[in-house]
Amino acid sequence: MPSLIKIIVSLSLLALSGCVPNTSHVENMHQNTMHIGTEQFPSSLDSGLEWNGWFTVRYGIGETLFTVDDQMVLQPCLAEAVDFIDAYTWRITLRSDVKFSDGSVMDVESVRNNLQRVSQVNPRASFLKDATYDIDGNQLTIHTTSMCVTLPSELSDPMFSILNLSSSNDKDSIPVGTGPYQVQSFTADKDVTLIPNTYYWNGQPKVNEITVSKVLEKETALLALENHELDAYTDINPQGIQQLQNNNDFTIQSIPSSRVYSLYLNPKTLEDSTLRQAIAIAIDKDTIANHLLEGNITPTYSPFPSDSMYAYEADKNIYNLDQAKQLLKDAGYVDTNNDGYIDIDGKNINLRISYYKRLSLEAIATQLQSTLKKLGIQSEVNVYESSGYLETKDYDLGLYSMVTMPTGDPAYYFNALLADGGSVNYIGSPSEQLQQLLDQLNTTSDTEARSQISMDIQKLYLPDNFVIYIGFVNLNFAMDSHIKNFVPHETDYYQITKDLEIDS
Repeated sequence: MPSLIKIIVSLSLLALSGCVPNTSHVENMHQNTMHIGTEQFPSSLDSGLEWNGWFTVRYGIGETLFTVDDQMVLQPCLAEAVDFIDAYTWRITLRSDVKFSDGSVMDVESVRNNLQRVSQVNPRASFLKDATYDIDGNQLTIHTTSMCVTLPSELSDPMFSILNLSSSNDKDSIPVGTGPYQVQSFTADKDVTLIPNTYYWNGQPKVNEITVSKVLEKETALLALENHELDAYTDINPQGIQQLQNNNDFTIQSIPSSRVYSLYLNPKTLEDSTLRQAIAIAIDKDTIANHLLEGNITPTYSPFPSDSMYAYEADKNIYNLDQAKQLLKDAGYVDTNNDGYIDIDGKNINLRISYYKRLSLEAIATQLQSTLKKLGIQSEVNVYESSGYLETKDYDLGLYSMVTMPTGDPAYYFNALLADGGSVNYIGSPSEQLQQLLDQLNTTSDTEARSQISMDIQKLYLPDNFVIYIGFVNLNFAMDSHIKNFVPHETDYYQITKDLEIDS
């Protein structure tokens, strides 16, 4: 059988100073401790719930049965091997040398119990909700009720981190996992302190203590780095890179990712396909990428990176402001009262641009407002703490960012975006033809066939312009030059590993 992948708070500077005083920087290095700042931080570390697993894996607390390597190829982790029996059945052989951070053994029953629990508490795991399991020694056979030809890939999702569910510890604050580090203390939406897991199965963690703190404001993070109140920051912006890149005291680690900036167009308020098309071709993605964001995103038309076998770039919207204006004029959008803005049926168009505080969305929102003004369209920019405006429909143009290939396979994103009940489906039910293609993708194991189906799916939904892709984010870590092996990963959820160390 062909391979499935390729299966595949905001803290003030003063508060930071209280955590790690500048005068103790050298001492901290000698004591082999680190302080990492990050823009995103969870309210819970229970990996089974919502998207918390991303943080459990990022912090080196939890691990999954399979992982995705630097080439986006699926690899065994807590699993030793996997056998495809049929489209409904997989047999997984588990490692026999894994212990949880409390010293208890990770056995087949604990893995089964985790999969059963996640399928009940996380809607994204509903494909396992009615699954049955057979145990034979260190082998676990999973029988799904619907075809699941990408099961090993699905099980690399961080929500399937294997925890010791028998532990008396609170899973929200001190989950007991199998990763190189364990939780010493946790404060929701603020910080976590990690210490080595002395029972780790895959080598000795090298840092004595790691504190990860939420630092939402990038300017605060930059000052904290320069004052050595932070040793690393995982969300440095282009201005920060420019300021630090020639300073030998710091190292910048940057890689392209599969996290894409996307723009949702509200299907209720932007029903006119001509208006949507005009907006799509008026967005100058190259200027946004190369000038506004100083080369820190890669423009795209497809939801998948161009080096992926699933990327579709044919028929893409090429920037053409004059054509956009002509499209609107031909459709009857004209400025009838000479106020500088086009109207239809005597009413000006006024669009709401909504975004949340994440990465460079603010800069993109401002650029979009400028683009709309060139088209003669009024707009207002609204900022939110989260992307909940997509659920409540408080937007006409809604910005969002998402990793589209966290498991190395396109089905993850297509099912989330297009299927009924998909976690990021804000564009409505799929057409019959689109649903047929989704069904084919979810039941086809051949890699080349999956690639073609993915192309066919994109040919259908991309021209509607209910979702416009702007560019892929470069993941940028800034750190003290003494820190080694702290690098971003294309999936955006592997960060703290056993190899992280301080070269003092």
